[in-house]
Amino acid sequence: MKSSISKKQAVKDALEHRERFPVPYFLDFSPGIAVRLKRYFQAADLERDLGNYLIWTQVTPVIPEDLASDSYTDIFGVTWGNVGATRGYPIRHPLNEPTLRNYHFPEPCPDKDLERLRQTLSANRDLFCLAKFGDFFERADFMRGMKELMIDMHRHPDFVDELMNGILSFNLEVIDRLSGFSIDGLSLSDDYGHQGGLLLSPDLWRRFIKPHLRTMFRKIREKGWYVFLHSDGAITSLVPELIEVGIHALHPLQSEVMDLQYVKTHFGNRVTIFGGIGTQSTLIREPPNVVKHQVRDVCRTLGKGGGLIIAPGIQMHDDTPLENAVAFIEAVRTQ
Repeated sequence: MKSSISKKQAVKDALEHRERFPVPYFLDFSPGIAVRLKRYFQAADLERDLGNYLIWTQVTPVIPEDLASDSYTDIFGVTWGNVGATRGYPIRHPLNEPTLRNYHFPEPCPDKDLERLRQTLSANRDLFCLAKFGDFFERADFMRGMKELMIDMHRHPDFVDELMNGILSFNLEVIDRLSGFSIDGLSLSDDYGHQGGLLLSPDLWRRFIKPHLRTMFRKIREKGWYVFLHSDGAITSLVPELIEVGIHALHPLQSEVMDLQYVKTHFGNRVTIFGGIGTQSTLIREPPNVVKHQVRDVCRTLGKGGGLIIAPGIQMHDDTPLENAVAFIEAVRTQ
């Protein structure tokens, strides 16, 4: 049954916990599966042609799409390897020692990035416009290295404070430079979990991360935008405190390691679930009829009372069978 409200409003209703059916959805794809789906649906602009309710863009692109090699150094001085078909992984960190001496943070939001963002937003005014403005704990990890950063939290906490404050200042400047843009929400990418639990102790998370999240999210809310947070992994224990510091929506809530019904029951009136279908399980392992059934079941159960934007966890990857990708798409389009 078609809804009479706009797609933008349908997403806002989900974020305000107003029940609407059909449930708004977001579909995104890694390059390999995108090529196959474009061919299958004969689509020029796949995400728009499939009826997405959101446009999810980045303020500053992380990895350019026209790389001539398989490595890339980003604006923070982090060198990435194995990029192109995937995001890649850091192979060189600019901070070899626990000091910011001689390190200079890049310019936040240069004009060329703002103009690119303006054009993207202008072409998608009918959709809910979500922009990733940066990262935080992840950025510290990329700049210093995960092992080194964890050691620094114990041996060099003053350096970690200085590093986190520098990243915070950069992010706050980005948020300020976006004033006046036709944005509906801002998202922070900041993984805190792995498959079995948290990457760092709750005490360290509260010491080095939580206060800065509160500062960033307060500023976003003051500008009238919704706050989205992306974190992979088993982070159920952090959900109450993430709500406390001001998030509206949490992505992707990996169904393989988190009980989505538990999150819905205990926190569903305070946070919107953005995700719901496992890319490590359902989408690659189950037959198409099971994929369709699970999508519709998630819409019916987690969408009750609002608070759901259904999406694949992270994105559909190249290992997703074409028939399963099509089943997911058909299910969300025919709720």
